[in-house]
Order: sequence, then structure tokens, then C-alpha cells
Amino acid sequence: MLTLLQRIPRNAFLLIALLTLIVVSPAIADDASAWLFELSFDAILLAGVHSVGPGKHRWPFGVLTVFTLGVRWTEHLSGVDALDVGALFVTVIWLGYAVSIIIAHLFRHRDVTLNTLLGAMVAYLLVAVAFTLVFEIIELQHPGSFSGLSVSGGTDRSELGSAMMYFSLVCITTMGFGDVVPVSNVARPLVVLEGVFGQLYLAVMIARLVGLHITGSKNQED
Repeated sequence: MLTLLQRIPRNAFLLIALLTLIVVSPAIADDASAWLFELSFDAILLAGVHSVGPGKHRWPFGVLTVFTLGVRWTEHLSGVDALDVGALFVTVIWLGYAVSIIIAHLFRHRDVTLNTLLGAMVAYLLVAVAFTLVFEIIELQHPGSFSGLSVSGGTDRSELGSAMMYFSLVCITTMGFGDVVPVSNVARPLVVLEGVFGQLYLAVMIARLVGLHITGSKNQED
């Protein structure tokens, strides 16, 4: 069993946790969505440690993960509104650190493997989740920063999280449905930044992966 788990690409577990957060959590009934949302995030944090693997970042990233889990569960169990923004901010830091490590790994690779492809997907989705939390912070601190929301501020945190997740994915993929729109001077530049990142990331990453694949094929032929 252990041998079988070791054969599974490291980034596969993180990708599954991310898809659970994005796809499954919003579809659950309201009374259970908050708990499932939190457990999905916990799975992302733990899977992120596994994805990082051994190396110089393992211990600092592990410490940050434990701290993030502690802050999130303290806020979740205590119900203190003052801790909400703090927990979101710490999680954004964790996501930024995770993305930087994974992208650095991708650019150190000299061949295209399944784990490389999964890593590229994971980094893209982690950025979308990070912007989700940033948008939540903005809406909590400045209610009404986004028009088209069925909820605002802290009236329903699980619904606000789901709405911001949907909006973030619409932005990073530049679909631009227009049902949710940033209206504040703080939200607008961040939304533009996410859209620009989404386009540049796909262009750069696809070009690199294709280039590595062509180089690897030529080396095999030689």
C-alpha cells in the first residue's frame, strides 16, 4: 500500500483537494457547507506540505502550515468576527508561499512528467483561491465593493466564500460573465491583476512545457 501511494504524483493529492473545494463545497447544503469548506481547506494545507516534499522549504513551510491551521480553527470554533480577516490574511500568505515553491520547482524541471503537469494546474488554481480570499477580505472590510452579490459583508460567510470563489475563477479565466462586478477603487485593480496573471501564466507555462517536451523528444531521438 505504501509503495502504491509513493507512485502517485505529489501534486495529485493537492489537485484533488482543490477541486473538492471549488466544485463540491458550494454544492453542499448550507448547514454543512461551512464545515466542508473548512475541511477542504485543511486538506489543501496538508496536501500542500506533501507537494513541497523534502528540501530547504520543508520546515518553514510546515511551521507556517501548522500556524495557519491553528488560526483558522481558532476563528472557526470561537466564532469571533475579529479573527475572520486575520485567518484569511494568514491563509493568503500560505497560498502565496505554496505557489512560489511550486512554480520554482516547475522551472527547475528539465523534463515534462505527470507531476509537472499537475503542478502547473495546481499553481494556477492556488492563485485563484488566493484571490478568492483577498476579495473576501475586501468585501468584509468594505461592504459593497462588489455589486451583484446576493450577500454582503459578514451576513453569510459560506455564501460569500462561494460567490468570491466563483468570481475569482471567472476573472482568472477571463470569461467575464459580468454578473458580479468590482465597483470599489480597491477591488478593481486587483481584479485586473488576476486577469492579467491568468493570461500570462498560461502563455508562459504552456510555452515552457511545450519547449521542454520538444527538447526531450529530440534528445531521445539523438
